[in-house]
Order: sequence, then C-alpha cells, then structure tokens
Amino acid sequence: MLWRRILAGLSGPDVPAHLRADFTLLTADHMRGQAQLLFLGFILSLPMVVYGASPGAGPIVAYGLPLAIFVLSSTGLFALSRPRAKVPNCEEALRVIDTVWKLCLVTAAIGSIWCIASWASAPLQTRIYYPAIMSIGGLVLGYCLMAERSVGMTVVVVTMGPPIAVLASTGMVMDVVLAVAMAIGVGFQLTMMVRHQRLLLNLVEERYRSAELARRDPLTGLANRRALIERFESFARRDIAVRLMVVDVDRFKGINDRFGHDMGDRVLQTLATLLASHARGEICAARLGGEEFGLLGSAEALDPAIALQLLREIGCAEMPHGETITASIGVADAVVSSPEDWNPLYAQADRALYCAKNEGRNRVASCQPPESHSPAEIRTARVSNA
Repeated sequence: MLWRRILAGLSGPDVPAHLRADFTLLTADHMRGQAQLLFLGFILSLPMVVYGASPGAGPIVAYGLPLAIFVLSSTGLFALSRPRAKVPNCEEALRVIDTVWKLCLVTAAIGSIWCIASWASAPLQTRIYYPAIMSIGGLVLGYCLMAERSVGMTVVVVTMGPPIAVLASTGMVMDVVLAVAMAIGVGFQLTMMVRHQRLLLNLVEERYRSAELARRDPLTGLANRRALIERFESFARRDIAVRLMVVDVDRFKGINDRFGHDMGDRVLQTLATLLASHARGEICAARLGGEEFGLLGSAEALDPAIALQLLREIGCAEMPHGETITASIGVADAVVSSPEDWNPLYAQADRALYCAKNEGRNRVASCQPPESHSPAEIRTARVSNA
C-alpha cells in the first residue's frame, strides 16, 4: 500500500553493524558544526523576535520566551565549543547528538508557543505573519538537523505541528491554505532528511571500502604490512606479550623462472589460504611482500606449535604447478608497550628466519628474548618427515 511505502521511505536506511560507529561519528561531527551555526542564528534573530512580538501577547511572550531561547542557545554554543575537529569517539558523538536534540527540541517548543500566542493575540491583518515566520524557522531547523533523522523529525514536528493544527482549526480559507502549505513543507523536509542520511551512509560505506582496500593485499586477500603493524599497535596499547611468525617460501624464484610469474602468483594465493585458516580471533595473517608472509597474535593466542603445523600443511598441500613446496619460518616473542617495539620484534623474527634458511630450510627457528645483557638465543626445529 502507498502509505506503507511512504512510512518505509521515511524510516530511512538501516545502518549495518560494522558501520554504526563510523556513521555515528560522522553524523555527530556534521551536527555539531550545523548546530553551532543554528544557535548563533537564534541569538542574532532574537532582537527581531522581541520587536515583532504581538503587543497583546504580554511580557512573558514578548520578553520571557526570547530570553529562554537566548539561554538555551548560549548553553548550546558553550556545550559544543570544543575546537573544530572531528568528534573523537562514539561516546562523545552520542553526547553531542543528545545535547543538540534536547536543546533544539526545547527551543522548538518555545518557538511554537511564541508563534501561537503571538498569532492568537495579534490583529487580524498581521496575525498571518507569525506562522509564516515559524515556517522559515522550521525549515532552517530541519536543514541543520537532517544528519540525524530522529532528531530532525521530532524537532520539525514540534516546531511546525502546533501552528499547523491551530491554523487548520480556524476554518478560515487562507489559514487552511497556509496550514496545508506548511504541512507540505514538513513532508518535503522529512523526505530530504532521509535522502541526506542515505548520502551520509553511502559516504561511510565508501570510506570503509577504501580503508579495507588500503589494508588488504590485492593478490592474496590477506592483510598487508600496514594492517599487520596496526594490529601490532593495538597489542602495544595493551602492553602484552606478542608472537610474530615470518613465513618465507623456499626457493620461490625457481618457481617463477620455471613456470612463470602467473603460476608463482597462484602458488602464493594457495599459501595465503593455508595461512588464513590460522587467522582466528586476535591472530592476523598478512603478506609482508614478495613471498614473505606473517602471522601475528598475542603469545597466548598464537601457539608456537602452529609454526610446525603450518610447515606440515605447506609440505602436504597440492600446489597449482603440480609440485610440493617448503617454507622456512622465523618466530620472535616480546612484551610490547609502544609502536616503536615493532622494528626490534620484526628484526628478531627476520634473524630467526635467516638462521632457518642457513640451516637447510623447511624448518622453524625461534628467537628467544634475551635475558639481561645476554644475546638473544635462536633455536631451530625441523618438520618431521613422517
């Protein structure tokens, strides 16, 4: 039915769970900037509101209500006076949205009271101006708050609903005509809010896809070095023990030389599938470059036995070129507390990998953390032929 399609359209887009945080941050940042302009506009327009109040409305309407709007607008400017930068987190974003909503809702209610009281007490020849003025204010409110559909809709309805109802109830032709025109304007504004929110959601989706592509290796689909380092930095912020495994295909150049680079790429893709099967929970599998891959996780999650298991899986896997391959793995452990700890950890794993290559390949070499001032110890283990 038509009315159901209209309601479904006004409900706006469903925001996927993985985008909600980013969508909330973008919405709050957009609303904060718009609301600051809105509150400033309220303050600048108050002299005209006082001047234009109906003489018969009384001092509360003429002076009290504008004063209340001044207090609310000043409060809003103060509450949103953080330096113009992006909202830092979801908690702060929700606070911004809630603050804007409450202040604008109360301001809209006061504006409606001023409009109706001034309209009811004004001479017949001038009373039509008050709902017209309110219509302009309602359209401005709707535009400034359209980033958050629920906020914008409630504020617009509170701003425009009472004047529309009062005008429609008089039975006078021009009052009814103005009420219908205002109702059409409200409907248009609500529709534009939904369209604007869809545009914001599309922007968030594009940002998310771009960020994902920037952190993915295009050949294998694994995380790239940048994403692996970002995961490392998240571990460093928690000040925990981590384990890094660097996996390098043995004699990979020979595969490229004999079968071509396209076949070499298919071998890397097959190897990436094996690595991805171990990327569970906090464990991140990444391609570091060329034929070098990495597994990174907390020392608790990334069991050292996975390295030998991975060697067996690689040695038994059916490869696209019809031959088996082997790999060497360097393992390093460390307790990390800052992003600068990445280079020493990677250097230890790379040193262990170099030892595994030198000792015959197809084996795991582990770099044990040094005790006091003694050098780090490297131990190797070869996968069983069985």
